[in-house]
Formats: sequence, C-alpha cells, structure tokens
Amino acid sequence: MSSMHRGFRVKQHNPWKFWFGLLIVAMLLAMAFFAGQMQQALVLKGLKFERETFLLRIADLESMNEKLLRENAHLAGNSKVERDAYQLANQELVRLQQELLSQKEELAFYRGIVSPNDAVLGVNLQTFELRRKNSQNQYSYKIILTRSGKSNKKMQGSVSVLIRGEGSEGIGELKMTDLRLEDPGIDTKFSFRYFQVFDGDIALPGDFEPFEVAISIKPSSKKLKSLTEIIMWSDVLKEGV
Repeated sequence: MSSMHRGFRVKQHNPWKFWFGLLIVAMLLAMAFFAGQMQQALVLKGLKFERETFLLRIADLESMNEKLLRENAHLAGNSKVERDAYQLANQELVRLQQELLSQKEELAFYRGIVSPNDAVLGVNLQTFELRRKNSQNQYSYKIILTRSGKSNKKMQGSVSVLIRGEGSEGIGELKMTDLRLEDPGIDTKFSFRYFQVFDGDIALPGDFEPFEVAISIKPSSKKLKSLTEIIMWSDVLKEGV
C-alpha cells in the first residue's frame, strides 16, 4: 500500500510591497491636494485682478463725472447752442452715473467673493432681487450666494425664500419654490467653492399683495451658522425691462 505525503507550502511575505503601495496612495493624495490649492490660487488671482480693474474703471468714471458737472455749470446759459450743449452733457452725465452705479455693484460682488482670510467662515447672501416681467404678477428672481473666510471645502446646504403678503384670506406667506414656473416644489440646494447664482421666474396669485421677503440660508455643516434676512418687497423689486 502506498502512502501519500502532503507537505506544507511556504508562502513568502514581502512587506515592502505593502509600504510601497501605501506610499503611492499618499503621493497621489498629496498631488490632488496641491492641484486643488493651485487651482484655488489661480481663481482667486483672476478675481482679484477683475476687482482691481473695476476699481480703476470707477476712478475714471468719477473723474469724468466731476468734469461733466463742472462743464454743466458753465453751460447753463440762455442761448439755444448752450441749451443744446447742456442737454447733451446732462444726458452723458446720466449715462456715466448709471455706469458708475453698475460698476460699484459689480465691485461689491467681487469684494464679497475675495474676502479677507481672517473673516469668519460662512455663507453670505450677496444679492437678492426681483424684476417684474409683465402685468400678470410674474417676476424674474436672482439670488447670489458667496463665501466668506478661508477654506478649501465646498459650501453646501439649502436656501429658502418666503414671500409674505396679504391676500383674500388675510396675511400669509408663500414659498418661492411653490411659485416657480419651472420645477415648482423643488428645494433650492447650493454647493459652491466661491459663489453660486440661482435665477428663474415665479408667478404670484392675482389677489396677493407682497410686503416683505424672508431669505433663510442653512449650511449642511453644523460648524457654519445659519442666517435669515428679512427685506422689504420694495427694496428687492427692481424696475422691469
């Protein structure tokens, strides 16, 4: 009778492979981190350049504005030529003042994005405005959220808007998500690194007279503070186009 012999197989363990793989993973994570840092630095550099451009443009507009004011003072005469020149100069002055206001609004927007590093980390309501579209109580809205403070992580959370007013059943409030002409009822979520813009159209009931708007911002991180701003309807309503 023959017998079979089952021997043991020795498996060699190579610990250096484990540590080498771990080193590769660590290097890849470090490269991804530094790539994100470089991308953030480039974006901030571009935003700061645009902000400086706005500052220079505003300085030029203010200088031209003062010059036109002086010229208008000299052209306030009685002759037709002087009156025509005064009218043209006044129209140019109005145009420059409108452009100056627009440039200052843009500058305020960029200041909200390029915030100081020592600012408290959080989400800010940079802009909320409404424009009437037609006589059927339809409006276009725009919401701009920005970040304050220094962080590499995305800001995430939700923003809700309540429109308060008086209708046939008395004083009440309406959710803006329920009034949207597109995708009604869907919550507005945000996820951004520097800023995020929400826009769309809403329609109010015909018998509803709004008087204020309440905007609530709730970050998903418990480390960030929630905020609620209440604004009068007349302050957010812009002239329609």
